[in-house]
Amino acid sequence: MHALRRECITAVDDLNLQINTGEIFAFLGPNGAGKTTTINMLVGFLKPSAGTIRIFGSEFSRASVEIKRRIGYLPEAAHLPTHYRVGELLEFYCELFFIGRKERKRRIDSVLNGVGLEEQHKKLIQELSMGQKRCLGLACALINDPDLLLLDEPTVYLDPLILEKIRTILVQLKKQNKTIFMSSHILSEVEKVCDSFAIIKDGRLLCRGLTRDLKDQRSLEEEFLQAIKKQ
Repeated sequence: MHALRRECITAVDDLNLQINTGEIFAFLGPNGAGKTTTINMLVGFLKPSAGTIRIFGSEFSRASVEIKRRIGYLPEAAHLPTHYRVGELLEFYCELFFIGRKERKRRIDSVLNGVGLEEQHKKLIQELSMGQKRCLGLACALINDPDLLLLDEPTVYLDPLILEKIRTILVQLKKQNKTIFMSSHILSEVEKVCDSFAIIKDGRLLCRGLTRDLKDQRSLEEEFLQAIKKQ
């Protein structure tokens, strides 16, 4: 018998980014570029083999509980417990963040109204559409009123009406000085809300810039394609 060898793959290579407080930052790249791996390190699911992550001015690690309490996270594939009701799941998230009972109803009502699920409070999650489940995932990410929101493909499965609602939510959060770090393949949607962007491929940073600097020259999609093809 031959022992199985673990192949070492460099998913993120010498990536250096700085995100300003209160901005919407778009983290872009083709499939397999290292976007989700980067987000998993920012959440604390993965430990970087080298380098340092600083969040809110402090060094971040998987043990940084106080920092994690200020972070909201929506994964690319949110596996929601289908036997729960919508309100029950949000109650569970409130418990995770030690949100007091007096505050819970206000928080739950607020996030459900924000994502358009106020009428689905008592509905089983298995009865929701794909788009509604995505909105519920966003509601879970917002329940702790985070200062930093990490969104991995937040607009997948959403119809135009819900897309518009999500854009409104993100703009409102920005007005509250929240910082939003999002990855997406829907560049036309990203361009409508993001302040700055970075494009990576094979774990390496290709370019970064401000969205406002693109408008008179080319679209974000054109910038993306040019960067990827040039590389």
